[in-house]
This record gives sequence, C-alpha cells and structure tokens, in this order.
Amino acid sequence: MSEDERQRLMDFILQQQAQFSVNIDLLRQHVDNLTTNIESLREAQERTDHAVAELTTQVQNIARQQQHINEVVAVIADAQQHTDERVNVLIDIIQGRNGAS
Repeated sequence: MSEDERQRLMDFILQQQAQFSVNIDLLRQHVDNLTTNIESLREAQERTDHAVAELTTQVQNIARQQQHINEVVAVIADAQQHTDERVNVLIDIIQGRNGAS
C-alpha cells in the first residue's frame, strides 16, 4: 500500500470516526428527550390513574345513593297505594251516606 493510499485510508477512518461521534451525540440527545417524554407520560398516567380512582369512588357513591332513592320511592309508592285505598273507602262511605239520604 502506497503512502497516498495509507493517508486516504486514515482520512477515511478519521472521517468515519468523526461521523460516528456526531451520530452518538445525536442519539444521546434523542435518548435524553425520550427519557424526559417518558417521565412526563408517567406523571400524566399517575394523574389519570388518580382521576379514574376518584371517578370510580364517585360512581359507587352515586350507585348507593340511587339504590337508597329507589328504596324510598318504593316505600312512598306503597304508602300512596294505601292512601288511595283509604281515600276510596272514604269516598264509598260518603257516597253511601249521600245515596241513603
């Protein structure tokens, strides 16, 4: 190998080494950016998990309240039925008195 060829080979190797160094620096920057983004996503996921847990608790509370409301409405409906029956008896009594006169 001639001195010229050897010099070109060394220049090529040095250029490649320089390019690798630049590429490695770029990759490090990308990895740093990805690390930052992943941390941001992790924090956002924690907030989302917390919000979902709160919503789940609220939905469970609403379901319990709705069940209680359903029970109260059933009691009121039953009481209304009894009231209707008593009013009908009263109406029958009043109509019987009016009819007897």
